[in-house]
Amino acid sequence: MLGSLIFSIAVAASVNGIGYPTAAAALEALKARADVTITVQDGWTVADDKANGTLWSFTQAGHAAHPAVVRRTVVNVDGQPSIRMTTLCQGAREACDALTDEFRRVNTALQQALGAPKASTAAPWSPTASQKARVEELSKAYFADKDAQRYREAWARLGSAAQQQSSFDEWRRAAAGTAAKAGAALQREVKKVTIYRSAHSGAAGTYAAVDFTGRFANADTYCGYLVWSEQADGSFLLVREEENYIYKATEAQLTPEQRAKMLGVYRCVE
Repeated sequence: MLGSLIFSIAVAASVNGIGYPTAAAALEALKARADVTITVQDGWTVADDKANGTLWSFTQAGHAAHPAVVRRTVVNVDGQPSIRMTTLCQGAREACDALTDEFRRVNTALQQALGAPKASTAAPWSPTASQKARVEELSKAYFADKDAQRYREAWARLGSAAQQQSSFDEWRRAAAGTAAKAGAALQREVKKVTIYRSAHSGAAGTYAAVDFTGRFANADTYCGYLVWSEQADGSFLLVREEENYIYKATEAQLTPEQRAKMLGVYRCVE
């Protein structure tokens, strides 16, 4: 009963470069090939595609990032062996980031073993104040567009991968349905902006995670996050959105402990 009163919507748009719509589809396609060896190693399903010099690592049920797949291929770059990695992670954001970081560390060690050049000793990368300011303003503008039902303008802020997840009409209907159920927006507040480098598609990119909270006419508890991806020209496009609501009728039935637990599940930033 409680679950039926809780509404959570997530629009996931991680860049997908593995050639399959889901990790499960990739695994089924590889199983169908006689030249690919499938094994289970330490809780992972591993597909060895020797013909293409590619190793596929699939999470199994119970892994925090499940379902996810990491594809790694050894390539030659300027006469040196290098590992090209592509990931498709459909799990929670933090688990996906941890998965990517784990494989990047493994890849660094493997490249050194293969004789790849050592990592640069240049000063570590850090985000700029202007990047943070741009992302915060973009987030506020995106919310303003949705609140005013300027859905075409809001849709234009999404990256191509996000737009490919559904048609504009489907996205607009979902957004309008959520707005109707939540009622008028009374308050939104950006709580935290985190800008980081990652390699979601095998090539390093700059991303910005924006945690927010707020209140609506029908929901005193509202939180979620946006993830923006920086483009070559310095602009940002939205690649992931998650909104979580605890509606008033539901919240009235919760104990303080139950509410705190739900906020933890939603990863709300107070």
